Amino acid sequence: MMNLFTFVVTALLWITVAWRAVKVWRKGQDRSLWWAFFGLAVMMTLRMPPGRALDQWTGVTDLSYLLKHLIGGVLAPAALLAFLRKVSGASDGPRTKRRRITFACATALAMAILFFAKLQPYETPLIFADPVAHYVFLAYTLLFLGYLTASLLGGMRVCWRWGRNSSGRALSWGLRTIGVGLAAGVVYAVARAATIATRIRGDGLFPGAVDDYICTALLMAALVLIVAGTSLPMLSLLRSWRAKRHALLRLRPLWRDLTQATPSVRLHTPRGAVTEYLNPLNVHDRLYRRGVEIRDAALALNNYASPALRERAQQHAEARGLFGTQAAIAAEACWLAAARRAKLRGAAPGSSTEHRPAGGGRDLRSEISALTQLSDAYHSDLVRDFTDSEDRLMEPLA
Repeated sequence: MMNLFTFVVTALLWITVAWRAVKVWRKGQDRSLWWAFFGLAVMMTLRMPPGRALDQWTGVTDLSYLLKHLIGGVLAPAALLAFLRKVSGASDGPRTKRRRITFACATALAMAILFFAKLQPYETPLIFADPVAHYVFLAYTLLFLGYLTASLLGGMRVCWRWGRNSSGRALSWGLRTIGVGLAAGVVYAVARAATIATRIRGDGLFPGAVDDYICTALLMAALVLIVAGTSLPMLSLLRSWRAKRHALLRLRPLWRDLTQATPSVRLHTPRGAVTEYLNPLNVHDRLYRRGVEIRDAALALNNYASPALRERAQQHAEARGLFGTQAAIAAEACWLAAARRAKLRGAAPGSSTEHRPAGGGRDLRSEISALTQLSDAYHSDLVRDFTDSEDRLMEPLA
């Protein structure tokens, strides 16, 4: 069961690495979090059969043991701490950054020296039988876990301090979740150090492999919480993407009708409904362009709506019990539908009149909200009744 869980966590880490690689390497964004997940993914991979295959291929006993500590226990925590300090807004001067890098490099160098000087060619279980090697192994373990604990504690301070002061709710909960994961990592480091120390003098904290299971469970919990915490801010982006995509598809019927009468306002050739529905890319830009083209189409149809037509549309909306902004939006939908029909019938445009949209806003969110209300009104029975009455007015008298 634990092996299956290890595989699942490792796969999750590699998926996160691949997903973030597209964003950070192609767009040139900060790469510290990517390096953190890369280090954790390599560490977890080396815990499985690929680690033993690496040892056999290189001929260096337990090389995977050293590498998983250097990459997952030194590189990953250092990169994660750098990311947390940056995302939280904490300012680090050049001297502080150099000190952190020097500390990490010195720890990695000391671990490598201890490993190659005395911990070769023993396999890890046989080290405990050598009276000198097992103390070197203890020093190696305490050095590694000491650095890991110090890094995790530093990350916890950043998470708890800035998690309370973050402006965004998703970022706040994300930092707190990462903080809990880092706390689980600290507990793992303490439990692992206690396990190694007690094995040198006896059988360990618990009989059999219970202590190994406990430490592994703590490590897995820490990794899952860290992945979840760093993904929480992305959930808010996902919700925003879904809302924009919903608005994009919802405005399509209005956009299609208006731009059918004024095709010159279209920047690109219209795509089919299925193609647009299945396309998940550039939703923000497409929604922005859709709003612009709807407004441009309304401006182009403005000359086909006489003052008398606008007055009849306003009276029609008010007769249905609407008032204020609702009446203005419904009236605009009415005269737009009538003007579109007139344009498609080949009617000549009238004199230019000032066009003021009934709703709108200074940002995309308020503008799309106004256009959505206009779209709902445009496809309502109120507008259909108005256009039918206008068509009857256009019929020649018998």
